[in-house]
Amino acid sequence: MSESKTSLKPNTSQPNEIQEEEHAKVVFDEMDFPKRERPKSLSELLRFCKNRLGKNAEFGYWDKGGFPNCTYYKAFLGILGDGILAYNADEMIAQCAEECDMSYEDAMEALDYNTFCCYMGPKTPKHITPVKFPDNPEEEFKEMDGALITYIPGCDNALVGFMETAEGEWVCVYNKKLLPEIVKESKYMRRALLLDPYEKIPFDRKAMKKKIQEAKAKKAKKKAKRKK
Repeated sequence: MSESKTSLKPNTSQPNEIQEEEHAKVVFDEMDFPKRERPKSLSELLRFCKNRLGKNAEFGYWDKGGFPNCTYYKAFLGILGDGILAYNADEMIAQCAEECDMSYEDAMEALDYNTFCCYMGPKTPKHITPVKFPDNPEEEFKEMDGALITYIPGCDNALVGFMETAEGEWVCVYNKKLLPEIVKESKYMRRALLLDPYEKIPFDRKAMKKKIQEAKAKKAKKKAKRKK
């Protein structure tokens, strides 16, 4: 009686040819962004806004529009006219990619769909496209689809970036601290956007301590009044 021989068949299964490519890790602090003063926390952003707009400013309420974006405080640029907050769009994308472990392209798509197109009223934050060639911005203008308005030759050092309007035009955004006064008052600035850039506002511990003491005294006074 012959023994049955079992032959081992070679494994012909091939590895899945469709594999997701690992995206490059995005690290915000390693990105080639221009060096500038930026908030290190949401508290620093709010302190600056309250210093410029007042503690009861409308930016702090969703129903009023313009609520500071607590996720992208690193991308905060400053305040435009009428108390509108401004953010660097490229830096928002980088921070989103880093914190959500996404590729830069996926983060851009997510923000385009969920954030950049949102409207929360007249004080909706603006997302500024930063100037990529500060030494020669006119080269960048050639790549823009829409018409460029409010560009002021000779003031490139103050040019922060551009903002696209609903009409498809591009409006220049300028750092008002770097513009000469004579330029600010010129007719060319009527449609340009002037930015009050972010700067760190020191935390006033004495004022905070005084507020706490006043609140405690007020509470003690009410408590004593109830006992009577």
